[in-house]
Amino acid sequence: MAICRICSNSSLNMSYVAREMMFGYRDEFEYFECSNCGCLQILDIPSNLSKYYPENYYSFKSKCSYEDDRNPLTIFADKQRAKYYLGYGSFLGNILSKRRHPLSRYEGSSLHFFDWLRVAKVKLNYKILDVGSGAGNLLLNLHKNSFSSLTGVDPFIENDIAYENGVKIFKRELNQIQEKFDFVMLNHSFEHMPEPLTTLKELWHILKPNRFALIRIPVASSFAWREYQTNWVQLDAPRHLFLHTVESMKMLAEQANFKTKEIIFDSIEYQFSASEKYVRNIPQSCDDESLKLTQEELMSFREKADELNKNNDGDQACFYLYKP
Repeated sequence: MAICRICSNSSLNMSYVAREMMFGYRDEFEYFECSNCGCLQILDIPSNLSKYYPENYYSFKSKCSYEDDRNPLTIFADKQRAKYYLGYGSFLGNILSKRRHPLSRYEGSSLHFFDWLRVAKVKLNYKILDVGSGAGNLLLNLHKNSFSSLTGVDPFIENDIAYENGVKIFKRELNQIQEKFDFVMLNHSFEHMPEPLTTLKELWHILKPNRFALIRIPVASSFAWREYQTNWVQLDAPRHLFLHTVESMKMLAEQANFKTKEIIFDSIEYQFSASEKYVRNIPQSCDDESLKLTQEELMSFREKADELNKNNDGDQACFYLYKP
């Protein structure tokens, strides 16, 4: 019997069989969708997931290349611009923001993260923890944009990493972190964790009062899941153990004593272009040329993603959890 690990419902849950398609193993896994909270979850968590996190998986990078050759004037300008993007800048920051790297919510932009941080009222001197950081690409980018106290944690990296600029990445589980932080973020790592409620309680423990945790995850309460079902790229069997809905996330947050302050949908065209690969039985690891999408099709996918986000129906969202 499939019993929901979020709300304990066992009635009328719908079963699905999904294949591993990122690397093209095509191994099959049973998932079920809770009829009460809507959470889509793997029925049996594999005892050994290592096969599905091979050496070329992103988290196994030992260290990112990093070079910061900015002069003092550039550093000053970047700091003023960062303050402006965070919502507490000056006239100078406003001017500089128009001259350098316009903001974009798409992750190809080096500054997309400012949109997330501004909502949580993050300041440049905040102690920030990135859970599931890999080798620290995001943290290094934050450092280049004037953030100063940056830590990452990821149990899948080979060893601890200490960058010369002060960014630290620890090969640890979240429950091994004892420091307190002003802001904690999980960027598409929460769905990989086998005990979501335990994880939220651990976040509560390390987060300072009157601060936010940001959880960015794929969401099953979305057009892409309804449209593609087991070909939805963000199902990502078996690595994604839980594909939450807005309802199941609110339930978990309340159980962990968080207040859900904001939910912002930030899906992109990937939900369509990548899922279309799976419809055609093409692994994600294959070159995009194998799909042969036109620029017009890609633009249409982007426009559709924007429309879905406006209607709270995109396939990924930012959950801002507040600790009073």
